[in-house]
Amino acid sequence: MTNNIIETVKIKEIKDECDGVKTFVFERNDTTAPKPGQFVMIWVPGVDEIPMSISSYKENGEWAITVKNLGECTNSIHELNVGDYIGVRGPLGNFFQIPEEANENIFLIGGGIGMVPLRFLASELVKLKYKFKLIEGAKVETEVLFANEFLEYHQEDLEFNFCTDDGSFGEKGVATDLFKKIIRNLDLEEIKNSVVYTCGPEIMMYKIFQICKENKIEMYASLERIMRCGCGLCGLCVLDPLGLLVCNDGPVFSSHLLAEMEDFGKFKRDFSGKKIPL
Repeated sequence: MTNNIIETVKIKEIKDECDGVKTFVFERNDTTAPKPGQFVMIWVPGVDEIPMSISSYKENGEWAITVKNLGECTNSIHELNVGDYIGVRGPLGNFFQIPEEANENIFLIGGGIGMVPLRFLASELVKLKYKFKLIEGAKVETEVLFANEFLEYHQEDLEFNFCTDDGSFGEKGVATDLFKKIIRNLDLEEIKNSVVYTCGPEIMMYKIFQICKENKIEMYASLERIMRCGCGLCGLCVLDPLGLLVCNDGPVFSSHLLAEMEDFGKFKRDFSGKKIPL
């Protein structure tokens, strides 16, 4: 089975995560095992097909996507029940490059629904027994994703940091300020050996990028753009001036590539292909 053929799958489990967010679990057979950072195209018959980050994968063939109700197609997904069917195409795109050896300062920094691919990445790092620091930002407590799940990891040397705009969960403030606060307490050697993986609002990721650039920290960001095809045909996810496509060349991009993108942190395209401010 190729990654671009739609497979019809039955929903096995549905879990309410937080306000307006649900996780949908399903099983797949005879397909490539996904890696953290990759995505799938989810097809709801009669409605639409949209990209979704993979939030978890188990070796028994159990996959999961975590969906925020934002529009017509995501609303249709939220109305599905256990036993209903959806179409799945993928895994697609590239993935987070995990260091070959345990790195003393691996940072996972996310905000909002951007925590979805970082959840998958965190579970893989735990399997590898890698140390990491997680920073999650949200507007309010009811929008914090996967907090209980993260805190259930009992592996030593894991650090979980949460912040909300109103201080209702964790520290009051935003993820970028929390990141700056943490690295201020690191020495030069620790900073040199750091790597950041981030996903969330692009304005947040752009600020994280600027902090990483200033401190010479390697960073990988998962970008989101409108995708009609997921396979490089529609061109709606192109990034200027490099001409890279989020669906084929991403969604994960290194800090070296991000530095050459004029669009990063500034522009995206609408359904007509017109460039609009973020």
